Amino acid sequence: MTNILHAMLGKGLGGLEQVFLDYQPILEAWAAKRGGRCVGVVRAGGKMALAQAGRTPPLATMPAFTDWDPITVGAARALVRANAPKLILSHGQRPARVFAKAAPKDVVQAVCVHKPSFDVTPGAHYLCVGQHLAKLAIERGAPEDHVHVIPNAVAPPAAHAAPFTRQKDGEGEGAPIKIVAAGRLHTKKGFDVLIRAVGKLRAWDYDVTCEIAGEGDERDDLEALIAELDLDPCVKLVGWTDDVAGFLATGDLFAFPSHQEGFPLTLLEAMAVGLPVVASEIDGPIEILKEGVTGRLVPDDDPDRLGEALGELISDRDTARRLGAAARDLVLSEYGPVELTRRLEAALDGMLS
Repeated sequence: MTNILHAMLGKGLGGLEQVFLDYQPILEAWAAKRGGRCVGVVRAGGKMALAQAGRTPPLATMPAFTDWDPITVGAARALVRANAPKLILSHGQRPARVFAKAAPKDVVQAVCVHKPSFDVTPGAHYLCVGQHLAKLAIERGAPEDHVHVIPNAVAPPAAHAAPFTRQKDGEGEGAPIKIVAAGRLHTKKGFDVLIRAVGKLRAWDYDVTCEIAGEGDERDDLEALIAELDLDPCVKLVGWTDDVAGFLATGDLFAFPSHQEGFPLTLLEAMAVGLPVVASEIDGPIEILKEGVTGRLVPDDDPDRLGEALGELISDRDTARRLGAAARDLVLSEYGPVELTRRLEAALDGMLS
């Protein structure tokens, strides 16, 4: 019998939480084939616990105050006693540290690594969402046979973009070109760079609008920048949406100006709906995109180059559509649920063989 604890103690409903949800049914099926079960563990009172309250089988909950808090560690020990896992797979550092204190030494510990800030613990396995993170894990002391690369994945979307085909309401002429972006409103996402790039496109006489879906602490600063650049009529922060693919498919182009990423789900989602994409040339996107084949890559934190690349795709729409179609084909063939299942099961087999 092979039981698994699968832990994610984040507060929100972002990319890390989505990867946890993507893993959970795969882990449940894998454990069931071996006479066991996989129990998903989330933060008590967190958004994930509330959103998944009716799930079958249910997710377990536990407090998550600090890595050393006795209530938190005690709850982890209770889960270990009740489930006798052979493997504990954690998303992020907090559950990894808490369950390392709570579990016997013979339990296999694994950590899904989503970003560059992580510690390496002797004996633990590392499931890295990108090659650059796997390289970091090895550089920090993890044995190569304890490092597994499992890129993030997205389900085939129901929505499909149709770039440059929108019409003005009630008129035969084309509507302004709509650039879309999505993500947490945080400085590392680079949305200020995108807003400045839109300002440059407008100054270069491109008829463009931009909608950014998401929420976060940077909203006030971004709204102030939009006002400063006199872009109120054409740049909008539209808030978060439960239908990201549907929102993205309303656009003509997708911009991804982020400064730091693991293996970005939003970029995969934009590619999956067939949008031409322009992304920062940073770790993560450079593993996904090939310049001029499946998208455009531009230097990080450079509104001029971002604006130029977007303008080039607006001016050469056949190329833009070709890039969007190639991006969609790549995601559906390499980064879908079937490939995620294959890669994750291979890692499980290796860790518990």
